[in-house]
Amino acid sequence: MEEGKNPPRLETTTSKDPGDQTERNYRYQHQYGVVLLAAVRRGALSYISIYCEHHEDFVAERPDGLFDCYQIKTSRPENGAWTLTSTALTKSIGRFLDLMAAFPDQIGKFVFVSNSDVDSVTPASSDNKRRGRCPGLLLDHVKSCRDVDAVQPPFRNAFEVLAAELGAAKTQLFEVLRRLEIVKGPSREDFDSALAQEHVGGLSECAHLAPGPLRELCNDLVAKFHRAASLFVVNPDRHIAKDASGITDDPVIAAKRIVIADVALVTKSRVNDTFRYQGPPTIGLGQPRTKQILEKKLVRGGVGDLVDYMKTREQAAEYYFLEEQAKDPVLAARQLRQVEEAVHGECLESYMARYTPETSFGQIMFNDVSTRLRNLETQRRELLGGVPYELLMGTAALLTNDCRVWWSERFQIDEGEE
Repeated sequence: MEEGKNPPRLETTTSKDPGDQTERNYRYQHQYGVVLLAAVRRGALSYISIYCEHHEDFVAERPDGLFDCYQIKTSRPENGAWTLTSTALTKSIGRFLDLMAAFPDQIGKFVFVSNSDVDSVTPASSDNKRRGRCPGLLLDHVKSCRDVDAVQPPFRNAFEVLAAELGAAKTQLFEVLRRLEIVKGPSREDFDSALAQEHVGGLSECAHLAPGPLRELCNDLVAKFHRAASLFVVNPDRHIAKDASGITDDPVIAAKRIVIADVALVTKSRVNDTFRYQGPPTIGLGQPRTKQILEKKLVRGGVGDLVDYMKTREQAAEYYFLEEQAKDPVLAARQLRQVEEAVHGECLESYMARYTPETSFGQIMFNDVSTRLRNLETQRRELLGGVPYELLMGTAALLTNDCRVWWSERFQIDEGEE
């Protein structure tokens, strides 16, 4: 170093670490998930749920049982517009081919989304080679053809070159291209403002939000897609064998699924968390319980297949509350009181709504309770301390064992029954 010059400072020297750019690209993908969510809420799309990083960047479940598959790609403007010679686009088409081959009867459409433009050529252009490689013109032509043999020049040559490059049968490639749409998304620089002002801010239920809370809500929604796209799984069932009855879903796949109806468009700052149930909790933690109460109640309600399912969640819920009790007995007791009374209220309301004398209504009630608890998880997050659905269902099992929840007409259970 030259004498008299100050050494460079780490915190003021431009970094060559590309991690921030990679993170920006991932954020773009998660932001687009919120775009899909908002489109469903305003009625432009009709998806039931969205799976994140499951086979594709997004796999959207439709009401007809089919799935739309999304690939989200970002590109620098200097890379130019997308053509059929663009590596990322051809690789995405290759992935779509693999999906079509694996799930031929379950695919609705394929969507390629990018911040960059697609090569645009007018139909009147005399540059036939460029016209043939223009994705928009090729897709329009393929969709107008009745079968692969009807593809005409100048698109036939580009089509055959693409099939050869991907090692795909022409009939398979034809079917994928017929279902493919290419969408121009927002720019990476403007996505945050577009998401807040146009997509989420344009929803009727968000029209009242000021800019600050609106940005907070958008960031919460993006974070939700980020978590679903990761391998972050808190379901305790991931540590046990699958239920032989087939009721238990794969916890990893379930964690990747965002159910549109369950997403609450409410900012944390607007949630009223001052309401508190008074008194101590009624559930006794770590105490022996009369055996077979849970089993007998579920069997009497006609849902005996749920015994292992409910017992697993009961054990996990009790273990969670015991851990919290060891950390802070006062706060743990307050949270347990909040959770048990909220869950008991939902179960009791469902019981009163579904109760039919001398008829087995346990299955109908369980379905209703399941929906209620999923809504409770998202809509009363602050009130309940952010506990997951699985813990709420486990609390319902604890309350069943304590004879505060029933799944059939009440009946006599002997105190000393084993």
